[in-house]
Amino acid sequence: MADDFDVLVIGGGLVGASFACAMAGSGRRIGLVEAALPATDPVPDQVERTTALAWGSRILFERWGLWPAIAGTAAPIRHLHVSQRGRFGVTRVDHADYGVDALGYVVPNHVLAGALYQRLADVDGVEVIAPARFQQLETGEHRVAVTLSEGDRSRQITTCLVVGADGAGSAVRAALGIGAEIRDYGQQAVVTSVCPGRPPGDTAYERFTPAGPIAILPRSATDVALVWTLPTDEAEQRCREDDGAFLAALQTAFGQRLGRFDGLGPRGAYPLKRVICPRPIAERALLVGSAGHHLHPAAAQGFNLALRDVTVLAGLLQTAADPGDAALLETWREARRADQHRVSNFTDGIVRLFSNRLPGLGLARGLGLTGLELLPGIKHDMARRSMGLAFASDVTTDA
Repeated sequence: MADDFDVLVIGGGLVGASFACAMAGSGRRIGLVEAALPATDPVPDQVERTTALAWGSRILFERWGLWPAIAGTAAPIRHLHVSQRGRFGVTRVDHADYGVDALGYVVPNHVLAGALYQRLADVDGVEVIAPARFQQLETGEHRVAVTLSEGDRSRQITTCLVVGADGAGSAVRAALGIGAEIRDYGQQAVVTSVCPGRPPGDTAYERFTPAGPIAILPRSATDVALVWTLPTDEAEQRCREDDGAFLAALQTAFGQRLGRFDGLGPRGAYPLKRVICPRPIAERALLVGSAGHHLHPAAAQGFNLALRDVTVLAGLLQTAADPGDAALLETWREARRADQHRVSNFTDGIVRLFSNRLPGLGLARGLGLTGLELLPGIKHDMARRSMGLAFASDVTTDA
């Protein structure tokens, strides 16, 4: 006999779990399917991934009652310094110019996962189905029949709405036949932590090099999180080489602004590609997070964009008679299309412009960075959008 849910979320990572938390108190029955629950404690000798939360995302976590569980380990970003290697031109962004405590925060992923799943454990109406894997679905006029595998047995579930939150290689997207535009950047992001010679303070650095951007984010009083984008072959080499060689290469690429780098943490790398679904909805189904729009990590916009997607969706579902109604899904798509389009093109444009070695572009990039300093109106608009300030204001007003 099939289990019945109002909404079934395939993918219980940070995006899927955030949506389930946003639905708390809705009176809906929510199923959250995950193959392997995310770690909620640090894993020794493994790369510790972090997420950069925009100020607007903090507002959302506060609204859902999650921020107190996150705040103690959230490293504030109060200043942003953007530059390019070997060229003039610098752009600086300061939190005080926008009347906020911080531009954003750097939070370990295990802390986010812990806060989300602790909240879900206290919420009525949400069932976490794990470990389980999505197998197939069949859409009917009023419900979707979903088959999961739980070990060596199958489980049948029916639901009014399927939400695919299962990542860039989404099995839900494939099952629904939703088309995606995919661009392989031929790059990997090397992720680790490093101890700089000078205290990192509360400044984040984005330094563009011909190979790809280097992001250095405050993490603690003594170390920073590093996301170093490199061509695939070079990234794999950097992960294999000894600590001394890695630190020397990083020093050359980043410069001396933070003194001499030392104290390297475990390293890992993941491939970078852009996945965009022009129409991320189907009959009684939609895609959120990387399943619908997987972005380059430059400017750290992917998860923050996904939070805005699930917030709008949760708001529409609160009072909907039928969660899978075609008009409701179309309303969500239209409401989110401009933001998704703008952010995906912004991050893609940054990568293509600053990783291009064509003669003369270095000068143009330097002029562009300098121009942002001389045209504060444009810089402020970009910063406000990156922080999600307009969206956060709307959410606060509606709350």
